[in-house]
Amino acid sequence: MKFLIVVFGLLAWIGCHDESKVLDEDLVESDATWVNMLASDGCSWHFSIVSGDSTISYLPDESSIVKIDKELGKIDSYYSFTPVRLKYSKTGNKGTVQCGWGRNATFDEIKIIAIYKK
Repeated sequence: MKFLIVVFGLLAWIGCHDESKVLDEDLVESDATWVNMLASDGCSWHFSIVSGDSTISYLPDESSIVKIDKELGKIDSYYSFTPVRLKYSKTGNKGTVQCGWGRNATFDEIKIIAIYKK
């Protein structure tokens, strides 16, 4: 009986293990630009990352907004480009951002681990 209690206790402990921890191999570090081009019919706040011949756009997840505001301050401009260095991981979720001409765009979401203004 004690053996079963120990086994079930271990199973409960394993079941409570935090799976949201980011593995080091899932982290990406790169230069990016915190962009808002809504005033020029582009999209509102998002990250643009140059990758080879293309530019990839990402949205920060809700928990990352605090880190961004802390490092960059609250920017109220509708046309802004701020170069940054990012350490992030992909969340696997999609987010929607407002763009010009009344449309919305859907980008992949990222979780910001660290952000530094360049």
